[in-house]
Amino acid sequence: MFERWKKKTELRNERDKNGLRFLGAEIQPNGDLVFNGQDIGPGVEKVLGSSEYEWYWTVKAEHISSLQQALGGGHIITLLESHFSGEKAAGLMPFMEAHNIPFESWYRQGD
Repeated sequence: MFERWKKKTELRNERDKNGLRFLGAEIQPNGDLVFNGQDIGPGVEKVLGSSEYEWYWTVKAEHISSLQQALGGGHIITLLESHFSGEKAAGLMPFMEAHNIPFESWYRQGD
């Protein structure tokens, strides 16, 4: 039986006394890979001065193969899960920057 490749995942979804930390990844219909994240709560407020921070990073379809190669090859969602789940999610942006993976970013900070 043919198993379809996953198109999205939650890399981080944690709640504790410091708030909520979420990071998801999804392959869009146009082939782009979009990461969406949100941090909410007192932990964010201590660092940024406001209790909410959300962001999107988009790796255009033509650059996904560079990210796959930097991660050792394979299906991109599976690679992301194995390298950047849970606490390791914080290393995603530094990894992309260190490997010169082009991405567009958007963020919003505030309550």
